[in-house]
Amino acid sequence: MTRFVTHSNVSLVTAILPPHIANHVIEKVFEFGERKALWITARGTLARDRWYQALIPMVSPEKEYLQFLVPDPEVDRMMESIVAAGQLHLPGAGAVFAVPCDELRCSENFALWSTSTWESDGLNASHNLKENLTAIFCIVQRDRTGQISRAAMSAGAHGPVVFYCAGRGLRDRVGWLRITKKDDQELLVVIIDNADAIAVTEAMVDAGDLDMPGRGFLYRMPVQKGVINIGSMYGRRKYAADIQQIIAAIDDLKGSSQWRDQRITELVGTGKSAGLHLFGKIKKRAYLTEQASLSCIVGRKHADTIVDAALAGGAPGANVSYARLIEADSRTTAHGIRFNRERAIVRIILPEDLLTNVVLHMQSACSVHDIDDVCIYGQPVTRAVTYIAELADRPDVIAGGAPQHK
Repeated sequence: MTRFVTHSNVSLVTAILPPHIANHVIEKVFEFGERKALWITARGTLARDRWYQALIPMVSPEKEYLQFLVPDPEVDRMMESIVAAGQLHLPGAGAVFAVPCDELRCSENFALWSTSTWESDGLNASHNLKENLTAIFCIVQRDRTGQISRAAMSAGAHGPVVFYCAGRGLRDRVGWLRITKKDDQELLVVIIDNADAIAVTEAMVDAGDLDMPGRGFLYRMPVQKGVINIGSMYGRRKYAADIQQIIAAIDDLKGSSQWRDQRITELVGTGKSAGLHLFGKIKKRAYLTEQASLSCIVGRKHADTIVDAALAGGAPGANVSYARLIEADSRTTAHGIRFNRERAIVRIILPEDLLTNVVLHMQSACSVHDIDDVCIYGQPVTRAVTYIAELADRPDVIAGGAPQHK
């Protein structure tokens, strides 16, 4: 029987870095007490700076997407070390951000942070790390990634970071017809200021028609703090600073990013423009609320077992991506490169009232199949958008808002 240990003061810290610096950052993180790192190979998105290049595919530089489970007292200090090691204060260098975990359950064999530091006071570094951020995750078919990325950047976001994932759920419910539906998908990640969240969300939803059947799924999560310096443009620089640096400088002068608040788009129903639809039909958007994110880190060979258990527990679907597991106590090569193992990351977005039942089913499956190296954690979701038949024509859904309960 698999025995689980529960923690409630943990955050997921994510670093987005160029390939040449990722190993150095991991070594610095291990010095602070971290024992595991998940390494996902991703790509960035850079738009070409000439207007006539709009139809040419965007530049996709290689990126490394690193994730660490960190006790809350150590989050600030660890993020500061990542910023220093990765030089993330420089334009285009990358990003680091932290999202809180509501509850984490891991098997006894799943090594977390050094136990001696769980209750330390830590370092409050909020004066160096930016707050009031939002992370947007968008799961779509590969052929729609480009247009959604362009829309996000046009609305003020950095170039989305993209990596592969496989979808499960709908294919399992359509019998032999599943052979006609592709399960290859991509996950787009954008981290933005809260002031830009509505505009970027609406632009991505409109560009991908995500509120239409079978088009994809978008959800937003609150970010505790972070440093975001991901590039958006590729080409010869004409001026001493680019637009992102100028906006950041104005934020500093104003003392916050509230001057960029785009909530006026709620009045016109779209994030494409605050003025182009003033005389058109206001589009009503059905947002999903009271949702949660549930993730499970497990060996690749057990991924299907976990997904099947989640679906049996009531989960509407799941997506799976694959990562290399780098461990602090793993063997290294003569060149200092650590040996790693492959892991699956199962992600599920589901109603909050289903969370407990799905977790219990996943834990039961671990016990039945003797899966003794697993970690399950939940995270908050503020809003989500996908096609929901019963909400598509609801008259009580306001533009840019959530369903109004009477």
